[in-house]
Amino acid sequence: MAVITLTGLPGAPGVTSTALALLRTWPLEEGRRMVLAECDPDGGAVLAGALQGQIQADRGLRNLALSSRTQDLVTAFWPQLIALENDEKRSERNRLLLPGLTSPDQAPSLSPVWGQLADLFAGIEAHGHDVLVDLGRSGAFGQPGVLALRADTVLLVLRGTVRSVHAAATRIKTLRTMLDGESGRGAGALGLLLIRQGPYGPREVEAELGVRVVASLPYRPEEAAVLSDGAPESGKFMTSKLMNAARDATTPIRQHVATRRARLTSPLQQRLLKGAAGAS
Repeated sequence: MAVITLTGLPGAPGVTSTALALLRTWPLEEGRRMVLAECDPDGGAVLAGALQGQIQADRGLRNLALSSRTQDLVTAFWPQLIALENDEKRSERNRLLLPGLTSPDQAPSLSPVWGQLADLFAGIEAHGHDVLVDLGRSGAFGQPGVLALRADTVLLVLRGTVRSVHAAATRIKTLRTMLDGESGRGAGALGLLLIRQGPYGPREVEAELGVRVVASLPYRPEEAAVLSDGAPESGKFMTSKLMNAARDATTPIRQHVATRRARLTSPLQQRLLKGAAGAS
């Protein structure tokens, strides 16, 4: 149904925790799976955070890059995934993680792979997998940015604080320019995901930044610590305010994607694309 990238700002607004919350609450239709790919060039956070180092860092983005030197990227991709949740009613693994880099020093070795990954994510989406891409604070603005350019939607995660809204203004300007460029899918793919901390609510943020707040989550640091640092998870965690809000957020995010796709595949758009192809 979708390839969705999440990117953030300086000051740790909670991109990875948000991505994990969406991963664990995303509604999965029969036969579909969800993959969270940690593509932050500064390094992944889930293995050491939410999973508390209980799983060896022997799979992930770095190993994928190494394996792709000797085999097809698609073939190399699947063994690098870790199941975060098994559906008790079915045997298949439905919520999967591609762990990120273990050090920023590894990012340069991924240079030839980012574009191939964008193609791979689009390909597996068409065959039963939704994909969340965590680009961290800076990934959308470097070589991994191709993952944002080719995504169905790009969600900038921010908080409703003065500092966060101020920082978002510059990032939004850059993202719009990128998405409206030759390789992008248009600035309409950009949306905001607001963490409701600080004086600014969704309406104020939209008015200040000129971008739609697609969804919002409450600021619940104790609950978020389960996702960011592997804090003990109570039996009621999945029905906590944070996770209920994440579950609710999946609906407007999916609607945003569906609306974008409908516009891009309208008869007029198809004719324009064909005309552009014929002129080239």
